[in-house]
Amino acid sequence: MASFLSGEKAPKQTAINELLLMISNYYDGRYEVIACFDDGGSMLEVQVEVPEVNKTVEAQVPDFPFFDIWPKWMGWRTVICKVPAGYIDTITLAAESDY
Repeated sequence: MASFLSGEKAPKQTAINELLLMISNYYDGRYEVIACFDDGGSMLEVQVEVPEVNKTVEAQVPDFPFFDIWPKWMGWRTVICKVPAGYIDTITLAAESDY
């Protein structure tokens, strides 16, 4: 069975760099793009810091290019994660991990 996610993928770092650049053209808030894995395989995760994680991205960040990068970017499956303020620096980019 074919999947819309099958096909050519750009090199991981190229996809991340291009995605960071594209988002920066539309959004000036705090965000980060990382490569990660889940049960569906490898993907790009876009973390967006928002004031209230229980509200939608569109309601809090109307200029975020959500539908330009989701569900696929340069052949990579893409997910958007809302995270609270400070999460990216404290957790994602922490110098040392506990696990």
